[in-house]
Amino acid sequence: MINKLFNLAKIKSSPETAFLNGFIYALIGIIVSFFLFPSYIGIVSVFFTSMAMMPSISKLIGELALREGREREIKEGNIVLTEFHLRSKKFSVKGLWADHKHLIQVYFYSFFGAFLLFSLMIFVLPQENGNYDGLIQIKLTKNGEEKLVSDKYVFGEQFQTFERILGNSTGNAIGQAGDQCLFGDCKKFDFFISIIKNNLWVLIVTFLVALIYGFGAMFIITWNASVWGIVFAHRSLQLAPLAGTNPIVFFGMLLLTVLPHTAMEAITYFTAAISGGIASQGITKEGFESERFERVLTHALILMAVSLTFLVLSAFMETYVITLIEEMIPKY
Repeated sequence: MINKLFNLAKIKSSPETAFLNGFIYALIGIIVSFFLFPSYIGIVSVFFTSMAMMPSISKLIGELALREGREREIKEGNIVLTEFHLRSKKFSVKGLWADHKHLIQVYFYSFFGAFLLFSLMIFVLPQENGNYDGLIQIKLTKNGEEKLVSDKYVFGEQFQTFERILGNSTGNAIGQAGDQCLFGDCKKFDFFISIIKNNLWVLIVTFLVALIYGFGAMFIITWNASVWGIVFAHRSLQLAPLAGTNPIVFFGMLLLTVLPHTAMEAITYFTAAISGGIASQGITKEGFESERFERVLTHALILMAVSLTFLVLSAFMETYVITLIEEMIPKY
């Protein structure tokens, strides 16, 4: 029923409507999880959100695999026509973008719609440590004990994930004294490598899940949206009083700082998910010796190469560019 409100034709003509999809699906997912699975709201809400997004994404990937190399858009004024043809085997970035732009845009807007909703929930809920009262106060009775529905009560799994990632990034150093590290800073180089290792693991899992389960990678992408949104909002609540500004204003400023590498890292996972989804369609619907299978598989491999490129670029930006900007900002 929900997907009838946001039909595929509307999403294809206006991919930005997927932002509203992601926002509303995440809100519904949290509400349903609160009543059905109050002890596992964080993880179950992500499951319901991604499950609601899957039908639209699955249809788009199915159409993309079907049309792979068979069409191009012709624009005359305000009229857009689709011409079906057999594209040459020569690879071009323009052709790759033309084939996948609608799906990448839908992933992008859906991701940030869910990201924003999970962020806003941190401003709505009280903090477990009592430093922030939130906008609502809800108490539940569990095993005869009254519990406050706080940020970590609802999103405990997301906070645990972030703390684990933070612990991994501050582990054993790779660069030692006297080593030649990138830009001569071994500490930053260690951080750079740790980001690549963590993101590469997520990329591989995203690709394999999309390949094996078809479109299950949406769960991993939505999970990352929830973790990022919750962490950024939580950090805003922590740092805004020190900066002497409103938490919402600080959150907006923080987003402007991290948005470039966040968007680039998100695209890393989108392209990996699309690559796995297309490869899955090719394996199940095309003969292994057919030219169509070769085309679909080639495009899937090219997308994985693009994904790996974005992975390295986003890690570099987070390590060297964002930290440079942070060093220019007064410390509180």
